[in-house]
Amino acid sequence: MAQEQVYDVTNKKFITIEVDNIEDPNTLSNKIYNKKGQRNNLLLESDWTMLSDNSLTEEQKIEASTYRQALRNLPDQEGFPDVNFPTKPDFI
Repeated sequence: MAQEQVYDVTNKKFITIEVDNIEDPNTLSNKIYNKKGQRNNLLLESDWTMLSDNSLTEEQKIEASTYRQALRNLPDQEGFPDVNFPTKPDFI
């Protein structure tokens, strides 16, 4: 437990209260859920790069494929969900 100063509007003065400074156990699961959601959106944005009739060069196709694989591997990275997304290619 920790103490924190807050303003009591009823009594119009600052008071000291005890606050629970233990991290909510759901916080990590929420961070994981949100990070995976962002990752899934990035994958959806780049789905078109895997279509056979796209106008990408072979080099761009390889770059897009590598980017998408890095997104899929994100949850396996050390420190997940506190990791950075891979750099999105300019053409996506």
